Parts: sequence; structure tokens; C-alpha cells
Amino acid sequence: MRYAFLFLLSFPAFSQTADYFPLQTGNQWIYRATRLRPEPWIVTVAGTGTAGTVEYFQVTGFPGGTLLLRKDDSGGLLIYDAAQQSERPWVPFAAPEGESFRTGIDACTASGRIRTREGALRSPLGEFSNGLVVAYQTSCADAGFTSETFLPYVGLAERRTTTIAGEQVFQLIYARLGGFTVFAEKENSFAVTLDSSRYRRGDLITVRMTLRNTQDQPLELTFPSGQDFDVAIRNEKGDVVYRWSADKAFPAIFRQLRFQGERNWATLVVADLPAGNYTLTANLATSSTKLEATAGLQIE
Repeated sequence: MRYAFLFLLSFPAFSQTADYFPLQTGNQWIYRATRLRPEPWIVTVAGTGTAGTVEYFQVTGFPGGTLLLRKDDSGGLLIYDAAQQSERPWVPFAAPEGESFRTGIDACTASGRIRTREGALRSPLGEFSNGLVVAYQTSCADAGFTSETFLPYVGLAERRTTTIAGEQVFQLIYARLGGFTVFAEKENSFAVTLDSSRYRRGDLITVRMTLRNTQDQPLELTFPSGQDFDVAIRNEKGDVVYRWSADKAFPAIFRQLRFQGERNWATLVVADLPAGNYTLTANLATSSTKLEATAGLQIE
């Protein structure tokens, strides 16, 4: 999916009509600050709501609380101001480059202009040359936005603000759009996924384990036997009531793996347990690096 996304971004002809802030319930963006180190922003399109007869998307995670956003006919972003019971603009993406526009995104930021639609951006996600860069004029001495960069079909990729301690930059490190992970910064992760959260006794549980390493350096893994993974299920007391490896034997083969990219393992587990809530834990059977993940499930 990431490669399809990058292929789409490579066409500058799309920039004139691109969607620079995809509003769809479930879309999510995570931002990390480069200075002062506040907590990351987890921005999510949580759902929809109405103000009067107009429908808006409820966007959570930005400082200041939930925003009610919608697009105008030209694709520009509008914010509903509940206190004034009126709309205020964020960015009119179709505005001509260099032309000043009014914005209400921040109390210290009253105007902005689109500097370019072919802006260079070097970020944790890679290097891009088609960012829509908005330059803002702040009216406060030590507060307000200085610029934002939007990527077509992705959304806000970078925000720069001024503070009493200097410039603060928030960069996009992860985006999930349309229900899929579109792209993320270089990472090292292990996850477990179940095909459902509820089962009847006797059902088959499909367990999938995913190891991902997109960092520059390979991940060094040591397996002391022929066993690749294990799966355990615990009841609400924390007692292990099932272990996948309990009735299996593995060859005494010492293995070392230098790993980059993504690898998946999968197995089936029979939900032969009394009704209740359980926690499933999956791990790689390594002696070098602990790679473990959990998921909750219910047996009815």
C-alpha cells in the first residue's frame, strides 16, 4: 500500500485538485514534536456531527479540543466555531499562490498565503517535492503558526509554530487512511491480530503474528530451537489456560536471523474454553530480543 501511495504522489498534475486533508471516519494521523518533547498528537476523524443543518467531521487530538471540520465546494477546510455559531476558514487549498487569505485556525494567526504547491519536505516518512506549503502571519510575539505543509491525499504533514522557547515543529510519523496503514516512519514492531474478538466455544481462532523492521539496520534474532513462536491464553485471573507449544516437540536447531522488511506467521487455535474474557499473548521464540504482543478475546 505504501508504494501505491508514493506512486500516486509522484504526479504533480494531481496537486491542483488533490485532497489535502482526507476527511473520512477512522482516518488517523500521529505527529511528533522535534523540540520541547510534548506528548505526540494522535489526530483522529472520530465521526460526524451536525451544527444546525450542516454535517461536520469530528476531528480529535489537535491542541484545543475537538474540531468540527468540513470541506467547501472548492475543497477548502472550514471549522465550525461553536461559541460564535459560525464557520471560520482554515486553508482554502484552491487559492492562488501568494494571495493572502483570512484564517481562523489559531487566535494568534489571522492570515496566511499558499507559498507553493511544489514544496520540498524532508520528514521521518521520506522526502517529498509536492507539498502544499502555507505561510502564516502571526500577531503574537511568542505564539502562533508560522507554516504548515500538506501532502496530497494524506493531509497535514508538518506544522511549525513559534514559542517563547523558539520554533516548535510537529512532523507526521504515521498515517492510516481509508482503513489501511498508508505509510509510517522507519520502525521495528511486532503485532498479533485475531480474526474476531468474539468466539463460541469450539470455534477456530486464526492468530496472525507480524514482525516489521523498516529501519536501516537489520534486526538480529536468535532462535535456540526449531520453534518460531508461541501462543498462550490467560483467563481473567491471569492463569495460563492454553499454550500452543504444550503438545509439540521442536528440533534442537540453533538459528540466527538478520531480518529487514516484514514477515508473518499464522496458526489456528481451538476456542475450547468456558465462556468468559481472555487475553491471548503471542511471542517469537527468540532468546535474543523479546518480541511479544497481546489481544483480548471473548468466548460466549
